[in-house]
Amino acid sequence: MSAPRFGFGDQIRHRERPEWGIGSVVRVEDVRLNGEASQRLSIRFPNAGVKTLTSTHAALERVEVQTSNNEADDGDDHPVGVWDRVRESGWLAPVAERKIEEAMVQLPAESRDMFLPVRERLAKALALYRFDRTGRGLIDWAVAQTGLDDPLSRFNRHVLEQYFDRWAAERDGHLSRVLQEAAAEPRLLDELLAAAPEAARTAARRLR
Repeated sequence: MSAPRFGFGDQIRHRERPEWGIGSVVRVEDVRLNGEASQRLSIRFPNAGVKTLTSTHAALERVEVQTSNNEADDGDDHPVGVWDRVRESGWLAPVAERKIEEAMVQLPAESRDMFLPVRERLAKALALYRFDRTGRGLIDWAVAQTGLDDPLSRFNRHVLEQYFDRWAAERDGHLSRVLQEAAAEPRLLDELLAAAPEAARTAARRLR
């Protein structure tokens, strides 16, 4: 399957770095990589600045951003935003609260895909340790988890920290299971751990 083509001004999400937010393409250049047609894209992300990526190697997807009263979409199409609106309606508030909690503590779907090879699942599990409970790490996690550019507009920091702690427990449990599957391939494990965040290496030593 050929890689999708993007144009100037397209709104883009990096599936493996959702905490960057929805970016806008500011430059497009056609290139060939290993004989394959590709695009070199400069994308301005609200939480990461300008990133230069290639369409055939980065997990990019075009996003249709809805606008209302000249304001960009703020994540209302994300499950958290949908249930947040339901919560405001009143009588379904308890159900909505539970659904929001479930969405906030659930690991990304692509990290839980059991049909992926163990290499990919382990790499994705280790990559989740780029998030932490302090400073920018917590906000980046909340952006990725909620789809909101400003999660503090709907959640206070204390609530986010509580959700993060529960999510982090899910992350540890998931990594422990994937490590057990990868135990038969020590070279693969060493290779992926060498490129993983320090927090991931620490967690792996603790969980093995």
